[in-house]
Amino acid sequence: MTTAIAPSMKSISFFREKVKDGIIEITGTYSPVCPICGKPMKSHGRCRRYLRISGEKRITLSVRVFYCPECGRYHRELPDYITPYKHLSTDMIAEIYDGTDNYDVDDSTIIRVRNWVRKFLSFGAATVRRLKLEHPALEIRNSFESTSDTLTYFVRMVVNSNEWKFISSPVISV
Repeated sequence: MTTAIAPSMKSISFFREKVKDGIIEITGTYSPVCPICGKPMKSHGRCRRYLRISGEKRITLSVRVFYCPECGRYHRELPDYITPYKHLSTDMIAEIYDGTDNYDVDDSTIIRVRNWVRKFLSFGAATVRRLKLEHPALEIRNSFESTSDTLTYFVRMVVNSNEWKFISSPVISV
């Protein structure tokens, strides 16, 4: 069986954070199952992730990497305040989109962030509708408190349904 080189992700809401040598270690509180085949995964170490959370403030995270022996894929366990493939936190992306703060980013970044969020919200809503049709018992949310809340929900649904691979084109990257 051939294993995948590029890991996919699993977005988690329930996790513990422990700071060790200035690096925040993220550990999920549930036993991980593969988002592709649903089988239990095995730990395969950790990797570092750098995230800009406000202005010039950046943090370093240590996230767990898992291997699924059933389907041969690797997965990273990401806390739900991370948007995959972005170096900005989900809150920061939402605030730039809403225009409540620009965090000293240049105009072209603001335009790219706003375009990406607009396209992603449409894609996320379509993904959730499709998931509901495929899984009628699935409970979905219909109201959100903020753009950040909406992004967090759609990121988790898209990532955990393994649909993220379809939205990583250069047109919508930040």
